[in-house]
Amino acid sequence: MAQSLYKKYFEVVPVNNITTFQVNGGTNQISMLIPPVNGATLSTTDMVFSGTLTIKKADGTSYTTADFGTTDISFDSVNGAHNLISRVDILSQGSGNALVEQRRQYSLINKYRRGTLSKNDLAAGKYNVQQLCSTNSNGARNWLSSNNDVGHDFAIQLNTGFLMDNVQQVNLGAANGLLVKIYLNEVSNALFSIDPAAANKLTSDFNIELTNVKLFGRYNFVTQPVLSALTGVQFRKINDLISVVQSANDTIANTPMVNSLHKIVHIYQPNDTTANNVDQNNTQCNQLVGLKKYSVSNNGSRHPYNYDIDITPSLSELPTTAGKQGRVSGNAEQMYFFISALNSQYPPVHSLVNAENQAKAFEDATDNKNNSTLNVNGIAVDYSYGFRGFSVPMVNNLLQINPESSVLTNDGIVPTSVRNQTQTQNGFIEYDASLTYQGMMVSQ
Repeated sequence: MAQSLYKKYFEVVPVNNITTFQVNGGTNQISMLIPPVNGATLSTTDMVFSGTLTIKKADGTSYTTADFGTTDISFDSVNGAHNLISRVDILSQGSGNALVEQRRQYSLINKYRRGTLSKNDLAAGKYNVQQLCSTNSNGARNWLSSNNDVGHDFAIQLNTGFLMDNVQQVNLGAANGLLVKIYLNEVSNALFSIDPAAANKLTSDFNIELTNVKLFGRYNFVTQPVLSALTGVQFRKINDLISVVQSANDTIANTPMVNSLHKIVHIYQPNDTTANNVDQNNTQCNQLVGLKKYSVSNNGSRHPYNYDIDITPSLSELPTTAGKQGRVSGNAEQMYFFISALNSQYPPVHSLVNAENQAKAFEDATDNKNNSTLNVNGIAVDYSYGFRGFSVPMVNNLLQINPESSVLTNDGIVPTSVRNQTQTQNGFIEYDASLTYQGMMVSQ
């Protein structure tokens, strides 16, 4: 990293001079311009997006603590304030306003990447106080109420490759400044009813409002030779390849158009109940329902491992007398591959990928409730072969995954509400990208 002559902190406000952003009946896009400054670079790891969250009624008044004492709604306790965001675009302000990065499915990506946290992480410090996280839905609900018509402040680092995974400094002069666009989630995606059967749940009478929005960061002033040596930036980028698991034994093929692949994380969601549904957590990251085993291949051959990953016991193999609070399936190998892909180490220091969270997720699925949102699970394939930070050349290769599960089966112990649905497979492709200032080209 280049040595700085000195540092200077800055704060920018939205370019359109709007001070209040609302999802319904207002402006739901926030644009922040980071101007170029002579002799300065930008350290993206120091940037923080902050503001005040208030939940409003249709008549414009705020929901108070007393209101939430009788209202059963919340948002994802792992994501916290990140759950308010659906997409982030980063553009250069140079010729043509080149798109540097676009992160769709923002809140879902942020959720699975937080699988390396622990339950205790979410109960204290920056996650709880600054990012509005909690250990359960009831705890997260406390951040939605207002006291004297004043909501809760938050401060988060935007979770994109360019802003979080990039360890280099950005030559702002060469990029001619950056424009960060933040798109807010719909209310039905950001919030949910904890108990859909409750009398007071999420309705059209709820609106999300953000005020005092700012982007806080730091300029590093360097010498001209150092500045001239900064010709580009490398960072990790994530694309989402969406497929559908339509049977109990399905094979799904993808051809990622990248030159250097790092890993693929598959997150599964029931199709009928997680799209703009006020009664479901739209960022749930539970395992594919009743997963029994899976295999992966590359161009028709078993790769990177040449055997099936068997889930023992699978959910369907549990005895029918197994209590709802103790339904756990999976094995160490499946967890090993998933956790390794998330944080490149096993055993992990911390992880939300555990039996307790899985059992609570199954119980919620059986009771049709959203009491716990801590479960993070899926199928992950890490192509770095155990060498942290490495990527491999995978130009237009045919990558296939074959999961066997309880989708559309009669497996009795599996929650009927879930097994009777096809499931969306979000294949999050993480790969190396490079921004070259000359011509403002992004290669992948």
